[in-house]
Amino acid sequence: MKKVLPGLLLLAMLPLQVFAWNWRTRISVSLEDQPLYVYCDHLEKTYGIPFSYSRDVVNLNRRMTLRVRDMPLRQVLDMLFTDNGIQYRRIGGLLVLAAKQPFQRTISGYVEDASTGEKLIGATVYAPHLKAGTTTNAYGFYSFTALRDTLSLFVSYTGYNAVQVPLRDRDSRQLNFKLHPSNTLKEVEITEALPRLQDQTQMSKVNVNVSQTKTMPRILGEADVLKTIQAMPGVSGGMEGTSGIHVRGGSPDQNLILLDGTPVYNSTHLFGVFSVFNPDAIKNVDLYKGAFPARYGGRLSSVVDISMKDGDMYNHHGELSIGLLASRMTAEGPIVKGKTSYILSARRTYADLIMQEVANKELKLGEEGEFWAYFYDANLKINHIFSPKDRIYLSAYGGEDNLTMHRNESFDSLQGAPKRYHEEMRFRLGWGNQAYALRWNHIFNPQLFSNLTLNYSQFRFNTDYKYKYMALDTPRIRENDNAFGRYYSKVDNAGAKIDFDYRPNPNHVIRFGGQGTWHIFRPGIAAFNNVSDDQQLADTTYNDQSHGGVELSLYFENDWKIRDSMHLNLGVHASAFLVEGRAYTSIQPRLGFRYMLPRRWALKMSYTVMTQYIHLLTNTAIFLPTDLWVAATDKVPPMHSSQLALGLAKTTKDNRYELSLEGYYKRMDNVIQYQEQSADFNFATKSWEDLVVVGRGWSYGTEVLLQKKQDRFKGWIGYTLAWSRRAFPNINQGTVFPYKCDRRHELEVVLTHQLGKRWEVSAQWQYASGLPLTLPVASYEQVTEPSPHLPGSINDQDPIDVQRDQYTVRMNDVHRLDLGATYTKQRKKARYILSFGLYNTYNRKNPFFYYYKRNPELQRRELTMLSVLPVLPSVSWAVRF
Repeated sequence: MKKVLPGLLLLAMLPLQVFAWNWRTRISVSLEDQPLYVYCDHLEKTYGIPFSYSRDVVNLNRRMTLRVRDMPLRQVLDMLFTDNGIQYRRIGGLLVLAAKQPFQRTISGYVEDASTGEKLIGATVYAPHLKAGTTTNAYGFYSFTALRDTLSLFVSYTGYNAVQVPLRDRDSRQLNFKLHPSNTLKEVEITEALPRLQDQTQMSKVNVNVSQTKTMPRILGEADVLKTIQAMPGVSGGMEGTSGIHVRGGSPDQNLILLDGTPVYNSTHLFGVFSVFNPDAIKNVDLYKGAFPARYGGRLSSVVDISMKDGDMYNHHGELSIGLLASRMTAEGPIVKGKTSYILSARRTYADLIMQEVANKELKLGEEGEFWAYFYDANLKINHIFSPKDRIYLSAYGGEDNLTMHRNESFDSLQGAPKRYHEEMRFRLGWGNQAYALRWNHIFNPQLFSNLTLNYSQFRFNTDYKYKYMALDTPRIRENDNAFGRYYSKVDNAGAKIDFDYRPNPNHVIRFGGQGTWHIFRPGIAAFNNVSDDQQLADTTYNDQSHGGVELSLYFENDWKIRDSMHLNLGVHASAFLVEGRAYTSIQPRLGFRYMLPRRWALKMSYTVMTQYIHLLTNTAIFLPTDLWVAATDKVPPMHSSQLALGLAKTTKDNRYELSLEGYYKRMDNVIQYQEQSADFNFATKSWEDLVVVGRGWSYGTEVLLQKKQDRFKGWIGYTLAWSRRAFPNINQGTVFPYKCDRRHELEVVLTHQLGKRWEVSAQWQYASGLPLTLPVASYEQVTEPSPHLPGSINDQDPIDVQRDQYTVRMNDVHRLDLGATYTKQRKKARYILSFGLYNTYNRKNPFFYYYKRNPELQRRELTMLSVLPVLPSVSWAVRF
């Protein structure tokens, strides 16, 4: 190692020839991917230029490629050292190297759509010379700090034209980048600075392309974000045609679904056929299947983080869409141009209006009968800029489903003496969500960003029925029945959360914050009144009380680039739940690790621990609104999970293809299940804890995802090989059995292709192994007496089934092909979109559920499969203006 010696002594010892070189000495060099010290040795041996430096002070290990011919020495030295933080100086005949004095500058701001002002989530801000960069957060904010006098930044986002901006001043400042959308009908090639899969520490995460969701095949003409998520490996959709999601062996209640940071408890419409999220109002969707960042908590299996659009800051425009099942509208624009914007979207189904007469006949509701089945929802968001450092957002969502059946008819007795009867029945079922959020963004300094959120969420459902029956000929003589009942449940959340995003340099991203949430549960109220045979029965009310709980949490997360080949994400989520005089606490470590292998393959590993303080009482195979949310108690403690995942990831050099392979193992403790399969929401009493049993769960498997994200032809292929198991005392003799949504194999192929300027076609094919099924091992007959009131009733034999082992057989496998086509035509300021869809193209009869049906010829019951979704064509028309 060379050392700098005292000047006079050094000059005395130097031979005279070292003074022969000067700044105009012509240099030629051609070296590729070599450290800087090799260049120093080359200049010394070839041109007699002696260097003096200390490797403890100057880092000469940085590699460079340099090819120059007959270039002045000063220019060569500038190319070698200036951008690498090294300064040079001539002392006598020596060229002395030293490290530059650190000079930090921070460039921060927002990346947004140039035409609308919409903030872009996950945009890349990259410094090519430094080979370092950062990405924008959930609000479009970035912060980049570097040790440079001069700097240029390359900004890119998928679907937008990338820009490169040179920066020549030395001051830290706020700089907002405005990107212009690329012409989607032309191929746009961006060959550098896009975030590559192998460069991300985060694993088990999928970003859902909302625009691609709209071009995918649709069921009954409705685009659905959750159905797109179902097409990802590791995610199962449960029953055929529903929008519920089961992630890596978990149940639907183990998914944290956030809309602008506010939890949504029931994410489906129409008994699970559609999700509550209108794609016209959605900007970004992130799915976390594991490797959960420390800022998320409260659920075991997944996080679906959905961000609404902010609204156009500069121009008014909207969209109107009409389909076979529903119509929807969206409007957005500035309230104060450049300062305040809004977006409003709404939709409603009208299938009940079209099918009114058919439903009346099929359900035998009578001439005065009614049938209504519809849902509606609406989204509103207002965005206001107070100053370059302060922004405020107000988000609101409301949606509701309603089902009403009203029978009102008179009829004659079918047996015995002629009599005239009148029967009236009314059944109503309704459920809905509300979600509100008020968020304030503040920039404390170029490196520190904060977001304060106040939110409120509510889920409720209500069921009531009324039944009247009487003999018209003898209205005062005992042949009458009058009953009514009501059952409803509700859960409310009110919370506050503060998040900080601190970015001291490109190698560190630090996030920390805290949250407090007040839960109020009303797990079920059932009130009944019955008048029969002139006898009055008293009202009976169960569980007419509220249960409150407070959930508190703190988190810290450090995303640390140790060196170019190694990246580490360390975090911890600490939480507590205070309920009924008891406090549950949990420390949940989070670890993510990435190591770059040869040929740019990334080896990734994660370990996460999660705790869930609320349970869902359900025994159904699908996610019905009658399921009950309850808080953890002394008898039923919180659920816990730990998940270990290992994977490989790579993006090709041209950024066109991404390949990821992951294996995972997850253990769950304190999962619950009803002790009796026949238990349902009528058992929602104060003693619900006595009706469930607490057990354990395991899930493990492998997931493969190959994606093509660019050019006219795009799509993905996903495959999952998985196992999911449960074990409960007193169920299945205490032995391990498959979970009800355990699927061994799942394969999804999703393809879209742009044909010319106006047509885009899509196809989706899926295959999944059959779900587990529990069948009785024996049955016996029980004779019932005829009803004294219901005319035409006869003696019947009701078989009583005896069950022993859980889920011992499998339903039929599921496979289906869906096709879609979209025609787009631009006329002046309006764009017209005509979408066609064909669900279940080859009319595969996939199982919805199985039941026993009596065969009158053979006088025995037969296991019967019910398939509810045949081939379904759809068409929708939309205009954007």
